[in-house]
Amino acid sequence: MHLTNPLALIFLLSIPATLALGWPRQRTNRLRDGLALAVRTLLMLCLIFSLAGLEIDRGGDKLETVFLLDLSDSMPADAQTEAIEYIETALANMGPDDSAALVVFARDALVERHMSSFEVLSPITSILDTDQTDLREAMRLALGLYSPDAAHRMVILSDGAITSDDVTSTAQVVAGSGVEILALPFNHQLEKEVMLRDVAIPTSVGTEERFDISVNILATDPVDAELHIYADGELVARREVELTRGLQTFRVPMVAGNPGFTRYVVQLIAEEDTFYQNNELATFVEVLGPPRVLVVAPPEGEPIGFSNEQRPDEVTALRRALAGGEFLLDVIEPVQIPFGDPSELVNFASVILVDVPARDLNLRQMRALQTYVRDLGGGLIVVGGPTSFGVGGYYRTPLEETLPVEMRIKDQLRHPPLAIVFVIDYSGSMADTSGGVSKLDMAKEAVIRSVELLFPGDRVGVVAFDSAASWIVGMTEASDLDPVIEAVGSLRPGGGTDIFAGLEAMAEVLPSESVTDKHVILLTDGGADPSGIPELVSRLYNEEGITLSTVGVGRDAAHYLPELAMLGRGRYHFASDPASIPSIFTEETALASRSYIVEEDFYPTQRYPSDILTGIHEVPQLHGYVATSVKDVANMVLASHEGDPILAVWQYGLGRAVAFTSDATGRWASDWIQWSSFPAFWRQTVRFAAGQPDATPLDVRVETTIDSARLVVDAVTEDGEYINMYTFEARAVSPEGDAENILLSQVAPGRYVGEFTPEEQGSYLFHVTGRGNGRTLSTTKGWVLTYSPEYRPPMSRPEALEELAVDAGGRLAPSNPAHVFDHTLDTPHSTQPLWPWLLMFAASLLPIDVAIRRLALDRSVLRQPWRRLTNSLRQRRALIPERLAKDFRMNALIQAKRRVREMQETADQEVEDAIEPARFNDTIAPSDSISQRSPLMEYEHTTDEG
Repeated sequence: MHLTNPLALIFLLSIPATLALGWPRQRTNRLRDGLALAVRTLLMLCLIFSLAGLEIDRGGDKLETVFLLDLSDSMPADAQTEAIEYIETALANMGPDDSAALVVFARDALVERHMSSFEVLSPITSILDTDQTDLREAMRLALGLYSPDAAHRMVILSDGAITSDDVTSTAQVVAGSGVEILALPFNHQLEKEVMLRDVAIPTSVGTEERFDISVNILATDPVDAELHIYADGELVARREVELTRGLQTFRVPMVAGNPGFTRYVVQLIAEEDTFYQNNELATFVEVLGPPRVLVVAPPEGEPIGFSNEQRPDEVTALRRALAGGEFLLDVIEPVQIPFGDPSELVNFASVILVDVPARDLNLRQMRALQTYVRDLGGGLIVVGGPTSFGVGGYYRTPLEETLPVEMRIKDQLRHPPLAIVFVIDYSGSMADTSGGVSKLDMAKEAVIRSVELLFPGDRVGVVAFDSAASWIVGMTEASDLDPVIEAVGSLRPGGGTDIFAGLEAMAEVLPSESVTDKHVILLTDGGADPSGIPELVSRLYNEEGITLSTVGVGRDAAHYLPELAMLGRGRYHFASDPASIPSIFTEETALASRSYIVEEDFYPTQRYPSDILTGIHEVPQLHGYVATSVKDVANMVLASHEGDPILAVWQYGLGRAVAFTSDATGRWASDWIQWSSFPAFWRQTVRFAAGQPDATPLDVRVETTIDSARLVVDAVTEDGEYINMYTFEARAVSPEGDAENILLSQVAPGRYVGEFTPEEQGSYLFHVTGRGNGRTLSTTKGWVLTYSPEYRPPMSRPEALEELAVDAGGRLAPSNPAHVFDHTLDTPHSTQPLWPWLLMFAASLLPIDVAIRRLALDRSVLRQPWRRLTNSLRQRRALIPERLAKDFRMNALIQAKRRVREMQETADQEVEDAIEPARFNDTIAPSDSISQRSPLMEYEHTTDEG
């Protein structure tokens, strides 16, 4: 018994004063006053010891054990089964005061069973990522399961192939917390396992240079296998190999390709193998040579514009301008833009989009371009045309975020009023979500984006149709778009498809609008009877000047939609991917306004100095461009006669983006193509976008540990001098395209180090930038995170697990699981606070104290209850004889009635017996069959006797 706040005992000094002041003085009330003083003194003692924190010590023999079960891939199924059986046997031999918990672990750790005295182990239901063995996290999790009033034991069941760092220090912390660590190692040997141990390749080679890829393979048994080598996804080598037991090396000759980073993937395919995870390794090699430029342009000859004119050749002039050996050009179509792995774009110094509409790019391609510029320091150049920028559907896309211009024009005075109606199919088939998002949701997003492009003077309406049509948004001013957006967002899938009903509802209202430009966008994913539809569309255009564009979603869209677009002098769009619908709608909205394409003759004027115009003092005339608005932090190098940007640049993240809103063909730039400085202009534009950092070499490498990695940068000049006091940072891009900033600190002369944690296996890209002394140093390097150490030999390390337990003051677990719960540990003494009970007792004494002091009771008052009790008992004793007599008479009467009932039943039976023979003899002798004695007389006689 002890006190947590002994200073409160100073209040005990008030007890003598209380006794002295409250001691009974009058003889008559001495008993009551003495009793009140005793109660009050006891109440004060309870309060004082409560304040002092009175506690009692409690001993015990309680043992708590936490089992840590390894479920990683390196633990074979039979080893896991054996470990579970060990735990089940141990639980069956728990003592009455013992309890146990179970933590399962692999890459992560989960509590499978909380601390319980239940002696049966339930089936394991936890799902883990099994490609790692993080014992450290499991031990930390288990440490929080113990209670303070028991002895603690931890049993680790594992093969010892631990992939987490710093496990020893964690075990020492656990042991320092009073936990005994027991280790039960499982030893197993892999059979029929082959794995790639290492791939060696030069860090950099020249174009067309020959080099070897060195492949190290480990096999546990002789086996035949195939070695496949891929360069940037293309199979470049295939070799059959005969593997013997042990480690062996194979060399495969290679020839370097185009300049940039080439990702080589080595795969091993064996006839018999255990783990497939260790059969693939990847690496990077940098091919040195002229910078590569990726030119992306739609195919020549496709229809564009309201009049369906053919797309001209938009690449030849640029190719001639950039030719000459300074750049290597790769020309592709938009569908061929790589996405998913940013390493496929980092090979290019710049990417040029030539009049590419957003509908030709999916969202992943646009995001890959954004990551390439922002996070990897690439250059992006967008060349205009009638299907680019705002009229190309760039509004609210990653392309708009990347470029230095906005797609909306801000000068409303140049914008003629427009009346536009969206006729949207909301039939049941529009609820299809095969693309991840329903077609109807994409259509609603498209309408919302489109109305945001409108100006306050424009008019907008929305007609929705299934088997019938209705105006969900009547023709209204575009000044307040919130009700329009709300109404469109509330649209839900309906029933059938009646295209004529939708167009007819539009035709009843739109012709009455007073504006000159009227346009309709029809979207549907189904077919319907075309009767009357072409005639209606033709009449609306010929009589009212209403143009119509159609959008067919999916292969089941009406086959006559292209014909309707031709009759309505609009355009037909086929949306195989519903995600392209918003870009199509914004493109159509911008084109319908007639103000985004400016086709006038003008001379661009310089507004901002730029390296792009080095040596260029005047530029030729242009005949058109796509109107945009320059962003606030961007630089407008060249402006049109209307003040719109023609050439705008800005720094976007680590890279640069350039927007040229005119084109590079004879359509608008016929004078520029003939201009002598045309090649110089575009070469300097590409150089500007690619950036020209100092050429000081930076040696970048990645050093890995089990849990994390270090990015190491050695900065040394060509003369061997260390580059110190620079600020280095790196932008790391994961295989999924996620970017992370890494700050590097200088740790030695010319050496800068930063920590990061790679989460995903695959290719990583690092764009390293250093600034100091007015210079900028940068480089891009690739690195590959190979397979987990879980699949590297040795697959089991029982000695490591035993060493871990011994170093932490523990031991090997007993071979007999029944001894796991042996009570060989000292149980800590716990305490039980008594202040709650003391306060409750004091509270119960308080009314007693008040009653004793306030109620005046004499002996006569105390005698009255006693007198009442004794009188009541006497009265009860006097009534007992009378009650007994009454009970006797009642019992006699009941017995007499029972005898009469029995006699009556006997007489009835005698009469029945006498009548039965008479039925056969026709005569009955009354004197023989019926008694002459009356039952009533017997009853009366009996009663008299009673």
